[in-house]
Amino acid sequence: MVQGSSNPPDITAPGLLVTPSEKDIYTAVKTWITSILPFSITIRQGQQNDVAAPIGPFMLMTIIDRERIATNGWFYTDTERVVVEQTQISMQISAFGQGSGNLIQSVLMLWRDMSAVDALAASGLPIAPLHTSAIRQLGFINAEKNYEDCWSVDLILQANITTRIPQQFAAKLTIDTLEVDTTYPPKE
Repeated sequence: MVQGSSNPPDITAPGLLVTPSEKDIYTAVKTWITSILPFSITIRQGQQNDVAAPIGPFMLMTIIDRERIATNGWFYTDTERVVVEQTQISMQISAFGQGSGNLIQSVLMLWRDMSAVDALAASGLPIAPLHTSAIRQLGFINAEKNYEDCWSVDLILQANITTRIPQQFAAKLTIDTLEVDTTYPPKE
């Protein structure tokens, strides 16, 4: 299915709830980036169709990798089993336009700072920063066929992803006795 503003990527199979969703993770990271920059900048989720590039400097965020980093854990509620998977998520942050190299440098420097740890903890989501990739410059040609600055870094975070599975439980146990005709063990 083609992603666009009407087809967000965080929709899962009917009846299957995964938390935190991609939307939750994008929102938390965007909130943190917005909090560290000294001025307002447009930040969008990448890989959206039919969305024109903003005028002026802007950033795109795209989840590019998910890797399981531990065996599943689980716990039970009254009606379900909750499965938890520790997942390493890589989110590419790309900055476009004048000064984009400095913007990406700020993001890289502060991802391993307490500001990122505190901001993600304040989101209430089970996510935390781990590390980053190296900064890289990417070639970017705009609609007018002009080269523009484009710098990128991958932010690596851990997310404890959960899903819930309906589970039947025995809430009551009834014990009955049965009459038998023979004795046990049988006599010889």
